[in-house]
Amino acid sequence: MKKLLVVAGIFLSTLGAQAQNQGDIGLDLYGGYTFQDKISSNASYIEIKDAFQYGAGLEFYVRPTKSIELKYLRMDTNTPIFTPSLTAPFKVGQANIGNDSSAINYVLIAGNNYFPTSNPSVKPFAGLGIGVGWASGDQTTSARFAWDVKAGVKIKASDVVSVKLQAYFQTIWGSYGSETYFYPGWGTVTYPNNSSLYQFGLGAALAFDFKR
Repeated sequence: MKKLLVVAGIFLSTLGAQAQNQGDIGLDLYGGYTFQDKISSNASYIEIKDAFQYGAGLEFYVRPTKSIELKYLRMDTNTPIFTPSLTAPFKVGQANIGNDSSAINYVLIAGNNYFPTSNPSVKPFAGLGIGVGWASGDQTTSARFAWDVKAGVKIKASDVVSVKLQAYFQTIWGSYGSETYFYPGWGTVTYPNNSSLYQFGLGAALAFDFKR
């Protein structure tokens, strides 16, 4: 019991971590679970299956509570395309069986704001990012405008190491727009420019803060 108290005391003592300073740099290693989305066009639709998202971000603190971050995020998933057959009984089925692997990619530059609290080791935060996103793999698309928002809390374990817990929402505008897919026996499937991808997820990041 005494050993546990000593360990707890050492851990709690590290929570007296210093605040970020202007010019400090942070490295964030992201991981999260992104939920499924569906893009519809008339009787056809694409499913973007839920999957694990990972990535990294480089954060530059312009003020103790504000930072600019450049990040890359990737999600390896499956994107089955469903469309009705051209002959009776016109059932809807998957048109790209065995050819539906895909990766959703984001490159974003974001602004983050950390909100001071009475405990300097616990900081709620919110961020907004803009950039580009695209799908690669069997269903490849060109890069389109993308943005994301996130909110969570940063918990410092020491002056260098922190854990971020967050919820995030991401979108790629016209992610499958102007793309035409042809499958023998199924015909063509075209998705208009307003077929945008919307993704919601929950995740965490292991953050490393480096002083000037």
